[in-house]
Amino acid sequence: MNRIAIVAMMVCGLTASSVASAETDRVGAYVGGQIGAFSADIEDLSESGQSYGLYGGYNFNEWFGIEAALYGTNDFLEEDGISVNAGSFSAAPKFTWVINDTFSVYGKVGLASAALVFESGSEELDFSGIGVIAGAGVNAALTEKLTIRLGYDFTSAALETDDYDLDDFDAEYANVTLGIHYQF
Repeated sequence: MNRIAIVAMMVCGLTASSVASAETDRVGAYVGGQIGAFSADIEDLSESGQSYGLYGGYNFNEWFGIEAALYGTNDFLEEDGISVNAGSFSAAPKFTWVINDTFSVYGKVGLASAALVFESGSEELDFSGIGVIAGAGVNAALTEKLTIRLGYDFTSAALETDDYDLDDFDAEYANVTLGIHYQF
């Protein structure tokens, strides 16, 4: 067998064993960052793009915590000199089920502030509103303090603007994220 293949197998084995044996510190504060695949359904329009954000919270015990998340998107729609961005801030109680020392799954439901910004040259039209967020995901401990997560968040809100006499509309955001956080 090739020496490089043997070394690669040894590195994979050591990495897998360290992940499998890492016992996560699940109580206390945590903070992390995430990237995601974002999609928005706004009235008859459905578009997608990338999202970037931060999240953090406090776990009171192994199964209950509070989490806040903030994310924004790239220009997920660009047509005729108009670009559209979205963003959201949410706060929600989070419930976690610990599967083993490495893996856990979580779910959360809470409040979200959502925004949608249309830009054309120097003109900007902002829509915002309050809605709900529901999310779920899986955590995997890399070390005692470092955890990666794969998550899904769904936000629904009625958006309005004060700039012009425009009708309100419903917006639904879906965000599939890959994140990493540090547990203090």
